Amino acid sequence: MMAAQGTRQIALVGCDEAQQAAWGNRLRLMGCTPAAFDNSADFLLAVTGGTQFDLLLITLKDEGAWPILTAMCKALRIPICLIASASQRDLLVEVLTAAGNDSPGAHIDFAVLPIDDFELELRVRESLRRNETLLHPQAVSAFFGDYQFLGSRRVVVHKGTEIRLKPREFELALLLFRNAGRLLERDWLLASLWVDARIERKSRVLDCCVANIRRKLSLHKDSEFMLHSVYGRGYELRHLPTSSMGEEMNGHPGANGSGFPDTSNEPVWLGEIERTQARA
Repeated sequence: MMAAQGTRQIALVGCDEAQQAAWGNRLRLMGCTPAAFDNSADFLLAVTGGTQFDLLLITLKDEGAWPILTAMCKALRIPICLIASASQRDLLVEVLTAAGNDSPGAHIDFAVLPIDDFELELRVRESLRRNETLLHPQAVSAFFGDYQFLGSRRVVVHKGTEIRLKPREFELALLLFRNAGRLLERDWLLASLWVDARIERKSRVLDCCVANIRRKLSLHKDSEFMLHSVYGRGYELRHLPTSSMGEEMNGHPGANGSGFPDTSNEPVWLGEIERTQARA
C-alpha cells in the first residue's frame, strides 16, 4: 500500500477489527494513512520489501518477534507506539527493557487499554513530532503569537529576545503551546517526556520543569499566554487573546510551520466540557 504524497504512513499491527476501524478512522482524520497487518511477520515483510512507515502502532502480544522487530525499527528510525492491557504489565516491562531507547528513531511510547481517541491521537502526534525533531531538528520552527520556537538551537524567541531552554524544557514548552487551551494530564506528561526514566507520579521533576518554563517564558496572567496548574490533574496553557491577535496569527507566514495537519476538528476535551457545564 502506498501513502498519498505528503501524508504519514502508520502501520497497525496485531489490532482486532474494532481497533483497526476506530484507530484507522482517527488516523485518517489526522491526515495520516493507516496500513493494517495481522502480525509482526507481515509488517516485517512489507518493511524489507521497501515500504516506508513513519510510525508502528502495535498491540502487545507474547511472541518471539520483538527482538527483530525493535532492531528493525531502530535501524530504520521508526518510532513505536505500543498498546498493552493492564494484565500485560510484566511483559510490557520486559519488552521496554530489552528494546532500550539509545538511538534516534528508536523511541518507544506505550499506553494501557482502554485508550480513547483523545489519548491515541496525542500519543501518535507526539511520537511523530519527536521523531521529526530528532532526525531533522533544523526543520522544527513554529510560531504561537509572539513566541517563535527554533528546534535547531532549543531557543524560543519572544518579542526579539532569545530565551534558551534545556532540552526537556523545550520539549515540554512546545507540547504545551501545541495544545494551548487543553488540560494535559500529569501522568501523560511524565510518560511522554520522561519515557527513558522511572519517574514516580509524586516526583517534583515535572513541577520544576514547569516552573522554569513559566519563569523563562513569562507565562503569567499579564502575558499573552498563561501557564495554569490544575491541582491533582496537570497543566494547561491558556491563551489570553488581544484584539489584534487573530490578525497576527492569520497573517504570520510561519503560523502553521510545524508540518502537522490542521487540528481544528479535534474533539472537546473533558476539562473543557466540565467548564462548559459549570457555566451553564
